[in-house]
Amino acid sequence: MFVSVIFMMGCATVKVVTDTKSGAEFSNYQTFKVVHYVNEEDLQAQSHRVNPINRGRIESAIASNAELRGMKEAESNPDVIILWASDVDVEKSYSSHTTYSGGAYMGYRGRYYMGGGPSYTTTDVNEYHIGILTVAIVEKESEELLWLGKGTKDISGDERKAEETINLIVSKIMEEFPIGSVPEK
Repeated sequence: MFVSVIFMMGCATVKVVTDTKSGAEFSNYQTFKVVHYVNEEDLQAQSHRVNPINRGRIESAIASNAELRGMKEAESNPDVIILWASDVDVEKSYSSHTTYSGGAYMGYRGRYYMGGGPSYTTTDVNEYHIGILTVAIVEKESEELLWLGKGTKDISGDERKAEETINLIVSKIMEEFPIGSVPEK
């Protein structure tokens, strides 16, 4: 399954979890470079997971959010590397319905008898695709992980809203971004 559907609009909100390295001093970092993190073992799967259009959308949204916080993008010698990775989990829910056919009836000479009959059970399986986007700040010089943000969202739905959903997920994660602050409007 291609995960060009990775960031489709769903009805659930974005859930964000972050973690920060104790004692990290973020005021020293002013330049960044955005890099798609690909685990070597998962290299083949990653090439099919995010299509190039969505990859560009994700990187653009991360860069825009970092620039809103006063950082500048630098291709060479950035202060920090902003890594991102994505994945999709499939969750299932089950609901069963039983239909009974048969019951009491009046038999010979007015006596009631309990009639037997078959019952039928149907089970419905609903699948939900949960998109996961992880964004990390790594200090370039020491290669030390300083901050990690992870956003999850039900992305089952309309593919035509991929850009809107990507921007929503990235902005929710970046609300917790420890570098700079978004200027008041």
